[in-house]
Amino acid sequence: MKRLRAGLVGAGLVGQAEHAFYLWEDRERFDFVGLADASVAVRNALGARYGIQQLHADLPSLLKATKLDALVIAAPDPFHPDLAVTALEAGLHVLCEKPLSLTLSGCDRIKAARDKAGKVLQVAYMKRHDPAFKNALDLLPSKIEDVKLISVEVNDPDQNPFVAHLPMTVADDLPAALRDQFRTANTAQLRESAGRDPSAAGARALSGGFLSSLVHDVGVVHGMLAHLDHQLPAEADHGSFFDNGAGVELGFGLPGGGRVRMTHLNLPGVPDYTERVTVYCIDRIIELVFPSPYLRNFPTKLTLRKGGDNMALETQEFRVSYEEAFREQLRAFHAAACGEAPVKTPLEQARRDVEFLISAYKRAEP
Repeated sequence: MKRLRAGLVGAGLVGQAEHAFYLWEDRERFDFVGLADASVAVRNALGARYGIQQLHADLPSLLKATKLDALVIAAPDPFHPDLAVTALEAGLHVLCEKPLSLTLSGCDRIKAARDKAGKVLQVAYMKRHDPAFKNALDLLPSKIEDVKLISVEVNDPDQNPFVAHLPMTVADDLPAALRDQFRTANTAQLRESAGRDPSAAGARALSGGFLSSLVHDVGVVHGMLAHLDHQLPAEADHGSFFDNGAGVELGFGLPGGGRVRMTHLNLPGVPDYTERVTVYCIDRIIELVFPSPYLRNFPTKLTLRKGGDNMALETQEFRVSYEEAFREQLRAFHAAACGEAPVKTPLEQARRDVEFLISAYKRAEP
């Protein structure tokens, strides 16, 4: 098996809790040789923990110092386009966290760089690699018209209760100039996507609720629709936000009179993570209940309910695997980068997700 020399840029929450660990652990596929992060404390901690050879404050310094085959981007959302373009132009395969960009123009910049470089660009929709999700696809009906409702409900508290057991290093030494750069880029990109300056609640809903949170579940639904040979629409027909932007909702219709409705709420006062995707079909109900993404090897619950003889209800629960979705995602990335498999979560789908989520925000704050 070919071993890819891999780097990671951005070692914040998901970078530390997931990507760094699995890059280090999967030595058969990856040689984790480089880290770029602006925090000295984070660089030193992860360098010591995982034996990383090259530790740098930014991506250009890392690329100048060492040869890489692949890069995982887990930096803040506004930096995704610049980092992805830089990596692709350097000839690297890229796994980029979602959302791919906060703007459609950012997605298009990345696409142009990918097409020119001829390299793999995979978007990090880890739930699409969850064994239970893949099993759920096989339980779907044969045609989209048999789906009457897809209901998504997410209660997402702050992450601290779910990463407190992990060796996390706080980046409390970030340069002031980088913080200013983040704020400037974030504000400009949200303004571009909104078409004007959003309200404070609208900005929170657009960036935090729609593009950075509900994007996970749009990716799940997108995967289900693709399995049924149906495209995610470019626009939602409903979008709203509530609780000063901490909660968001969206919806759209399906062929045959069905519907999709999705709700995401940030409720930090209750440390209970709930993410439920339920597919109501004419002859079955398929339900996925995802755990917090930071709990490793904690299986997603998959349940199938169908009618039996004499109006009986038949219920099946599937425990497909204890395999971790983040590890499976990296394996899929490796296979695509080595030309052994197609990209399962491509740029084109991610761009449609961004377009769709922006449309939901514009329904909420026209």
